[in-house]
Amino acid sequence: MPKVVFKTPGEMNLVGYILQSLIDRNLQTEKGARVLGKMKGTILVGASDMRVTLDFTGEDLLMAVGEQGKADARVLGSMDALLGVALGHGMVGPVLSGKLKVGGKAWRLLKMLKLLKVESQS
Repeated sequence: MPKVVFKTPGEMNLVGYILQSLIDRNLQTEKGARVLGKMKGTILVGASDMRVTLDFTGEDLLMAVGEQGKADARVLGSMDALLGVALGHGMVGPVLSGKLKVGGKAWRLLKMLKLLKVESQS
């Protein structure tokens, strides 16, 4: 079963722990594992001064603190804007209001949203 792996566990920041919690929960479902399996490349996520690079190159998702090389896509903004997106409040409003800034291959962020929004099988 795929999982989220921290490159350097003792150095992870709050953004990384929040993403890990959301993604790990969804990887417990078949649909979540399938979505992760289809993702490729790297995404940079940042809130305030915290940055996390997500590397979707294998079965597991590798997360590293900071910006690790050039990301295929990036999303930067305030913590409350990122949490709102993660909780399903949408991304369009925060982007249009300037609370979130996206760059690179933005369609990769859409795939990541699918991973965050996978419903649990209960």
